[in-house]
Amino acid sequence: MLSRAPFVGIVLCFIAGILLLDSVIDERLSHFALPGSCGLALIACVIFYSKNLRSAFGISFAVFLLLIGVFAKNRFERNNDDNLATLSSQAYHAYEAEITTLPEKRAKTIRFGATVKHVQVAGKWVAKNIKAMINISQDATAIPRPGDHILVHGTLELPQQATNPAQFDYRGYLRNKGIVWTDYLSKTSFEIVPGKGQLSFLQSWAIHISEWSDRVFRENLKEDAAYGLVKAMLLGRRDDLQMEQVTDYTISGAVHIVSVSGMHVAIIFLVISHLMGWMKRWRFGKVFYFVTVTALLCFYALVTGLPPSVQRATLMCVVFVAAEIFGRKHQAMNTLALSAFLILLLDPAALYDVGFQLSYLAMAGIFLLYEPINGIFQPENRILKFAWQITALSFAAQLATFPLSLFYFHQFPTYFWLVNPFVIAFTNVLLPGAMLLLIVSLLPVFWLQWLVSKVVWMCAYLTDLSASIPKVLSGNLIENLHLDEVEVLCLYAVLFSIWLAFYFRNIKYLRSGSVLVLFMTCYSLSKSIQTHFSEQIVVHDIPKHSVVSVKQDDLLYIVCDKSFRGDQDAYNFYIKNYAIEQEVTRTVFVTTH
Repeated sequence: MLSRAPFVGIVLCFIAGILLLDSVIDERLSHFALPGSCGLALIACVIFYSKNLRSAFGISFAVFLLLIGVFAKNRFERNNDDNLATLSSQAYHAYEAEITTLPEKRAKTIRFGATVKHVQVAGKWVAKNIKAMINISQDATAIPRPGDHILVHGTLELPQQATNPAQFDYRGYLRNKGIVWTDYLSKTSFEIVPGKGQLSFLQSWAIHISEWSDRVFRENLKEDAAYGLVKAMLLGRRDDLQMEQVTDYTISGAVHIVSVSGMHVAIIFLVISHLMGWMKRWRFGKVFYFVTVTALLCFYALVTGLPPSVQRATLMCVVFVAAEIFGRKHQAMNTLALSAFLILLLDPAALYDVGFQLSYLAMAGIFLLYEPINGIFQPENRILKFAWQITALSFAAQLATFPLSLFYFHQFPTYFWLVNPFVIAFTNVLLPGAMLLLIVSLLPVFWLQWLVSKVVWMCAYLTDLSASIPKVLSGNLIENLHLDEVEVLCLYAVLFSIWLAFYFRNIKYLRSGSVLVLFMTCYSLSKSIQTHFSEQIVVHDIPKHSVVSVKQDDLLYIVCDKSFRGDQDAYNFYIKNYAIEQEVTRTVFVTTH
């Protein structure tokens, strides 16, 4: 399969270039040398191709792709540096910003994406165009809407830097989204400028459609739990999800369901393509099929408000439709790699987005691992066969994502195999049903709207019910798991060797996998022994708190003030990941006066 999927190699070379900039190449050198290096590599490609030197062409083309990856990421980072330097070098006292995203409710604030349009320097307004993240207090008397301009009396701040070991790097997280400035606004530090709604037509249209969809769901789904779930799954906003729901989906291993991702777009795509498949029998039907499916996918993207994750997933599905039209449907991995290449070419920092990584790994797992898993059991009963196919699909996606999930989230849901088949089955009805509810709400057929809303409510209820099952079972979630980069790579190498053994029907790949397992076991054991017997004293930098930790064997003593002892959020954000990394099994708090 992979030999017939050249874009897999292309995108891997491009990804290597993106990663190379962060780990090896000096940015000052790359600023001057990269354009020339890319040009030389391209010339070499043309020469070797014209002389039919295949090996030389392959090597030079790989180098060219690698350099293009370096160049794309370097250009992105230079843009961030320019945005950082632009405001750092000027003494300004106020700024005007345009709200560009729908509000996202947090614990005590409402968060918006914004674009800084002007800053006030020495009494004069200077034009700018810089992305920022704005947090506004929930007790503000007036909350801006997308398209509104706000006048802020103050200056922007740098995002919080990770100053503690293993702390989440919030500054790096925002930088990969092209955001280098943030601000917190109290209810008296800003004012909304009237008459300045200037979003682009597409942005404004997407936001209005998303807000309209929210109102339709709220009017038709009276139960808060169903409304919160549908809003999260269709619109990508989790602010109306109940805390119990989030806990249930986390424990069940289905938390990805409540965040709009490539999987949601893929489900919509599969349903639409199945319902519209009859169009391909017409003369020029494939063209109408392509236009219709693409239009419906774009409508769904507008319903969500066009977040980057949905834009990427929509592009991926449009590429799949185009490949199907041109008779390349069987090359699924090639099409998947092509969509990834196009996305990374436009936005190289998308590679660092966890949702992007997990979405593409899940799709790759389904394409590569579903058939081997499904072939293990071949029931004749149709209902049992359907249930097993969904289970195999869930296993394939979970196998492909679990090493990376452990790396990021340090936990593993043990009953995902029990819950995910039901969740996926109900979701396959819930998502199209919710889309249908939006469409029928435009028609004066109230009984049909009532009927569809009841189907959507029932599917939401059954999805919630399925996700709640594991919490009553013992050992439902294994927590505090830690893998480093070497262990993650080893796990994926083992999975790939198993797939190679199945694909080529050759046991030598299983031997290679066994060697990798042995190496990983020795590496993990030696790392754990070294971590266990190491002793560390860390003075933690935590706002409003004084905290020192002492690590001995698997025990962590935390010497802190009394207020930190009861501040669970501060512990989770600043210290928890460090405790997991050090394989701590018991924590003792020692409070000071």
